Amino acid sequence: MFTLVVVCAIAVLAVPAAANSQTLPKPSPSWLTSALKQDLRDAGAAGVEVAEERLNTECPGYQSPGVGAAGCIVAPYGCTANFIFTDGASYYVGTAGHCSNQTGETVTMQVDPTTLADVGTVAKRTPHAAGDGIPGSDFTLVQLDPAVVAKWGVDPAIPVIGGPNGVYGGCGPETVRHYGHGYGVAVAQGKPEGGVATNWFDNAYGWTGFGLPGDSGSPVVTTSGQAAGNFTHLIVHTGFLGSDLAGMRATSILAFAGVSLVNADGSTTSGPTSANCGTDPEW
Repeated sequence: MFTLVVVCAIAVLAVPAAANSQTLPKPSPSWLTSALKQDLRDAGAAGVEVAEERLNTECPGYQSPGVGAAGCIVAPYGCTANFIFTDGASYYVGTAGHCSNQTGETVTMQVDPTTLADVGTVAKRTPHAAGDGIPGSDFTLVQLDPAVVAKWGVDPAIPVIGGPNGVYGGCGPETVRHYGHGYGVAVAQGKPEGGVATNWFDNAYGWTGFGLPGDSGSPVVTTSGQAAGNFTHLIVHTGFLGSDLAGMRATSILAFAGVSLVNADGSTTSGPTSANCGTDPEW
C-alpha cells in the first residue's frame, strides 16, 4: 500500500489510512488575469514588469536575470524549474510533469526581479493525465523561445546550493540538496533544503527532507553537485522506506527527453541515461 501526494504544492499532511494518490497543484496567481496574459503575449521576449511585492510573494528567493535553473514558474502552475538542457540547436528548461497540462502549452516565468515573460512552450511531457504523475514519470521539457534566450540569456547554475556538475548514476545512499520557490511565508534569500537519499531505483529516487507549496519540479543535486533528478512528490510508500520526498531520476529524464544537461560552467553532459538500481516494486 502507498500514499502519494504531488508537490506542485507540497506540504506536511496527515496520511490517510487507505492508499490514495492526490495532486495538489499551486494555481497560477489570481493577479495573472486574462488581460495580463494578453499583455505578456503582446510583449514577447521583453516581458512585463510586475509589482515587486507580488513577485516576492509568488517567487520568493534569488532570481538572476535570465531563464535559470531553479527559476520560478508562475503559469500554468506555480512551480520551480529544475535544470537547463540543450539539443545543440535549442535551449530547454525542465520542471515536473504535473506542472504542465499538454504539449504546446505556454510557460510563464520570472526572468528578473520584477519581470515576467512567456519563455517558451512545452515540448515533451511524461505520459500521464494532466495534474498527475508518479516519481519515476513526472517531467516536463520546455523549449525556450530563441528571442527570450537572446534577450535574457540562460543561467544553468543553481542558486545557493551550486551545481549541476554531471549526472549521478549510482545507487546511493547520497546526501542531496534542492532549491525551490516553495514557501509558507516569503523568504528573501530563497529556500535551500537538504536530506539523505537512501532509495534509488532505475527511474525514481526518494529521500528524507522537507518541501513547501511551489517546490514542485525543483532541481536536486548530490553534495558533489551531480544532478540527482527533480523533486515531485511528498510520499509515504513502503517501496521508499524511510523517505518522505521523491522525484524522477536525472538518468531517466535524459533518456526520456533526448537532450543534454547544461552544467553550471556551461559544459554539457549527455549521460548516463540509465542506472542499475532495480525497479520500484509498487509502481
